[in-house]
Parts: sequence; C-alpha cells; structure tokens
Amino acid sequence: MRSQNDKATWSILRFDHRTFTAQLASMQRNKQVAAIPEKYIYIDDCCYKGNGKIKEIILPSGCRIIGKEAFASCQLRKPVVFPQTVKEIKESAFSENHSLREVTFPASLEILGDYSYKGCTALKKVAFETSSECRRIPECCFHSCTQLSKVVFPEHLKSIGRRAFYRCKELKEITLPDTLEEIGMEAFYFCGFETIVLPKEIKKLDQRAFFGCKKLKEVYIPENIMYLGEEVFHGCNRLEYLEIHHDPEHIGSKIVNKNCTIRCKKGSKVDLYCEEQGLKREYI
Repeated sequence: MRSQNDKATWSILRFDHRTFTAQLASMQRNKQVAAIPEKYIYIDDCCYKGNGKIKEIILPSGCRIIGKEAFASCQLRKPVVFPQTVKEIKESAFSENHSLREVTFPASLEILGDYSYKGCTALKKVAFETSSECRRIPECCFHSCTQLSKVVFPEHLKSIGRRAFYRCKELKEITLPDTLEEIGMEAFYFCGFETIVLPKEIKKLDQRAFFGCKKLKEVYIPENIMYLGEEVFHGCNRLEYLEIHHDPEHIGSKIVNKNCTIRCKKGSKVDLYCEEQGLKREYI
C-alpha cells in the first residue's frame, strides 16, 4: 500500500512543467502513433484513456512515472518500449488494452500498480528484465489476461498479490524465484498449471491461492510455509497428492478436495487435521 506522502508527491508532480497532461494528449486524439515529446518525464493520469485510435506509444527517453489509467482502454498493437528511467507504472495504467500482446518491464521499474494490465485479453508474454528493481506483483495486475502463457518474474520478487493472475487459464508453467515469500489470495485462481514448484523460502499461501487449477497432479509444500489458507488447492480436481512434511502454524479448512491424498508424518498436526477434515492420508 502506498503512503499518503507518496500520493501527495504525485499530486504535486502532476502540476510540474515536465508532466504531459490529458489536455496535451487531446491534441493527438486522431493520431494512431502517440509520440510524447522528450521534455516530459511524467505522464499524467487518464492522458489517453479510452482513445481507441492510438495503436502505438513512443515514450520520452527520460520518462519516470506513468499515471493512473494513462493508457487504459486504448487499443495498443505494438509493445510499449519503456526507457531505463521508468520507476513506476500506476494503477490501471494499461488496463483493458485488448490488442496488446506482450510487455517487457525495464530493470529500473520499482513499482507496478494494482490492476495495471487487468483485462488485457490478448496479452501472451510478460517479462521483467534481469536485475529488476520490482519486488511485488500487485493486486489484480494481470487479472483476466486469458491468453497469458509466459511470465518471466523479477529475480528478487518478494510477493504476489491478491488475484494477480486471476483466471489466466493459459498459464501452464511458471518458474517462481527463490526470494518469493508470499502468494496472495486467489493469486493463481483457475490457472492452467500442470506442475508447480514452490520456492524453499516461501512462508505463506493465502486462501484459494491455487483454487481450481484443474491440471495440477502433485504438489510439495516446503517446510518454511507456516500459513496455508482455506481452500488453497481446493477445486484442483486432478490433484492426487499434497505432501506436507512439517506442521504449519495455520492450516485453513478444505485445503484440497476429498479425492486428494495428503502425505504427512504420523501423529503430526497435519495428520490430526486430515482426521478432522475427513481427508485421505499416507504416512511418510
């Protein structure tokens, strides 16, 4: 969550002479290529929002911040080339661009806003450059990107937020970075995973994090995970085995379907949990 100081700073910058405003953008309303002059380093909120004629954007080489909904509901066909000065892409900045097929974030990017690419239904590939400064994939960032099939995560990623990849049904395989500590509620809800390897350092899988991933067959829960939210793997109809070799501090209800077998230690907290939940178990 951003602090009030951050919000106040952005409010001030929006009146900076280096900010490209919605009024300036309106002068390009009939153009297919929006080329923002070099003297601007901030792109204001809602600059091109809803401009369906814009097919390509050329950002200034010193661009630092892209405002809220700046390019929402445009129909960008060419990938946006971000300069290595971009620090922040704000909330819903590129949401509902139904023709955008790929995005590569520069290493300089530190903050990606909530909902920033929500509903980009043609988006197939997302990549963060090596040594990316980004540490968090935020809430609903790629929500309903139904064609998304490849993601290259930041190598120092710490958390994946609520519904970040909600209903990305073509997302069948990912490599999660070793630094990841938390996966939020419904983060990968109804994704197409066939396998998933959770990093050793991960500590929390929030409720329904992998709900409805119907192609998953087997999952191992690393021993650093202390929180398993309710229904975390529920609805994974093909999940045959869930291995838990330790005792997490919290285990929510209905973490798997009744047909899944949990592999655990006899007499453990997980063993008792299976007894209470009526789940099949196999002792290791």
